[in-house]
Amino acid sequence: MNNVLILNRRCIKHPQKGGAEIYTYELARALTEKDVRVEWFSSNSGNLADEEEIDGIKFIRKGNELTAHFYGFLYALKKKGWFIIDEFNGIGFFTFFMNNSMLLIHQLYDNFWTAELGLKGYPFKFFEKILLALYKNRPAITVSDSTAEDLKKLGFKDITIIHNGLDILPLDEVPEKEKTLTLIYLGRFKKTKNPEDAIKAFIFIKEMFSDARLWLVGDGPLYNSLKDRYGAVEGLYFRGYLHDTQKYEHLGKAHFLLVPSIREGWGQVVIQANAMGTPVIGYNVAGLKDSIRDGETGVRVTDYHKMSSRILEIWGDPVRYNLMCLQALQWARNFSWGKTRKAFLNYLFEKAILNENAHSNTDL
Repeated sequence: MNNVLILNRRCIKHPQKGGAEIYTYELARALTEKDVRVEWFSSNSGNLADEEEIDGIKFIRKGNELTAHFYGFLYALKKKGWFIIDEFNGIGFFTFFMNNSMLLIHQLYDNFWTAELGLKGYPFKFFEKILLALYKNRPAITVSDSTAEDLKKLGFKDITIIHNGLDILPLDEVPEKEKTLTLIYLGRFKKTKNPEDAIKAFIFIKEMFSDARLWLVGDGPLYNSLKDRYGAVEGLYFRGYLHDTQKYEHLGKAHFLLVPSIREGWGQVVIQANAMGTPVIGYNVAGLKDSIRDGETGVRVTDYHKMSSRILEIWGDPVRYNLMCLQALQWARNFSWGKTRKAFLNYLFEKAILNENAHSNTDL
């Protein structure tokens, strides 16, 4: 097949696009570079064109993030002779019975549901696994061992892990850091990312190092409320959304990245920080278990108390800290979008999804 339909609730221009959409975009670009016709069906955030072409990818947008699954399913039914990539984000596009489809999933939402909805989230948590299990006979691509294990528990047999890439080259050496202990949180300000725990860890650290700082980078629904509550704390800086150049500059100058998420598919920001020679202190949860090499490129902990104590422990041992920075750089060198695209194209060829001429050169 040389026609591929991608079903994803969000497109690359969606105001809330995240790592899943960036990953999908890279896969789509890999296909178009091999002269594969690619369409991407998604919801419409309200201010985007119903149809648009970007980098050879045709985007079709209809409905909101819920109804787009219904419209996308109907659209897929029309695509005879096309290969369909059904991206599951809490809910899929119901192509589990189609022999020309496969599943792409970064993570189960699982405890995301209850974190965002409280008790009302339990039915969604239950039905997510029921819906996902319907795909167990379809081939699946995911980004981490954590999600692969979740899929195996649901009966999946054909699972391939293709890791996230990296949009920059890791530095050749550890850059010059800030003069005083500087931490950074970078991500969405929402309950599932747990940004307040980063602040709480920082407040404990300030009891030992009064000149310590924490940069809070990103935006989201919790941003203003946290800024109102903690904005007066000395050493706490709310930077808001930063473009890539500024983002990487902050990551390089900071001593530690804090990732207190309750669950991740992989943790793209972990590898981005590592590429800047910055170790990561994150929670010992799905996804972060894969991207943080515990004791080498960072440390995995269970709560913000341990987050602060491990930072103080490592910071008090300069030899250990410097080694961790070097190991972070080395780990990050394993990842690139070129490697991701090549692995994806090889996968499609091995599955006989793409024909020979599309596989003639997969060195991207």
